[in-house]
Amino acid sequence: MAVLAPATAHANPKYAALVIHADTGDVLFDRYSNEQRYPASLTKMMTVYLLFEAIERGEIALDDDFRVSKRASLQPASKLGLARGSKIEVETAIEALVIKSANDVATVVAEGLGGTESEFAVLMTRKARELGMRDTTFRNASGLPNSAQKTTARDMAILSRRLIQDFPQHFHYFQQVSFDWNGRTYRSHNRVMLSMEDADGMKTGYTRASGYNLSTTAERNGHRLIGIVLGGRSSATRDRHMKDILNTAFVEIKRKPDLINPILLAAPQPRLKPGTVAQPVMIAANTVPTETMPQPAVAPSVAADLNLESLKVAISSVANDNRAVDEAVYGEGDAESGDVRDWAVQVGAYHRKMQAVGRIETLQDGILANVPVAEREVNVSRRGRREVWRARFTNLNAYEAQTTCERLERNGDDCLPLRMTN
Repeated sequence: MAVLAPATAHANPKYAALVIHADTGDVLFDRYSNEQRYPASLTKMMTVYLLFEAIERGEIALDDDFRVSKRASLQPASKLGLARGSKIEVETAIEALVIKSANDVATVVAEGLGGTESEFAVLMTRKARELGMRDTTFRNASGLPNSAQKTTARDMAILSRRLIQDFPQHFHYFQQVSFDWNGRTYRSHNRVMLSMEDADGMKTGYTRASGYNLSTTAERNGHRLIGIVLGGRSSATRDRHMKDILNTAFVEIKRKPDLINPILLAAPQPRLKPGTVAQPVMIAANTVPTETMPQPAVAPSVAADLNLESLKVAISSVANDNRAVDEAVYGEGDAESGDVRDWAVQVGAYHRKMQAVGRIETLQDGILANVPVAEREVNVSRRGRREVWRARFTNLNAYEAQTTCERLERNGDDCLPLRMTN
């Protein structure tokens, strides 16, 4: 049997990909689908799943409102810019999560349903286990960087599949290309959905740690497929790779229909009730290892017949693109692309310069451990004839400024978050 040498694909340690049949779970393409990766804003699919559950249980309605907390208002971009104490309608929150990938809205929903975001993350992880997502742990509702928040391509396929199966009446939110709020129109970042015929969802994501992530569904000739690509080096190569592996899978299904288990390809059944555990996505066993390194898991019936040259091009496009990784589209959920660092925290004001310097030296290790990019500053202002020396840490975003002060205040230290203006 011909095989693909995986060395080039795995040159990108963030990369993983999977294509499954949405109805049967048959695996049509698999690269490193069980290896843990960072989910980035694909996390918000679970946030939305739990929100859909609450709606279906009658705990909340689409025209109800969530209230915005101070913590939610200070979340970094991508965001709607919600003001503390304001309200956002549940349906608008869904649209903002799916289309805008708004981090402030993710925190609003988490607090509205779980009390606190950390408590909601526990519910997210618990639900992941119920759905069969055995290698996923959530620590927040948005996908903002957290080293403990991990997933796999397999688990993201399970989540995508269950969103489609369990909530068909709400799937249209993932198909929307835009929504209007507060006088502005926000457009989808899912360019595969916008440019590929038959594609109709679901979610993008990006952080520096994760690379470019994407979950996509597409339906052609009565077959719906789910594609997951994690760790793309750029949004362009991620999108191209997704199109390649989905199109190849559709061609192979048409050419060889027995790739899909006909017993499982039944007429659509009534949706599963929230909480019902579906059969886990079937992952094919690993292929026979080569002399150099083990092969990634591939469905054997597919591997023998797929157009190998096409797949080589597909893998190379996402795994070996060496262009700079700085083209992040503002709004894909990244805390670092488009992040505005115009905040500071003032930790003391003194009549002597050395007192301010000493305060900086006392606190700098703890602050820099949490915000390595923070900069130290001592400046002077005059109050009448007296000089006042102010000790500050600058180059923070709003969320970092707020959480830094919260940590210091818990230790009994004074701290004042400040928005810097030119």
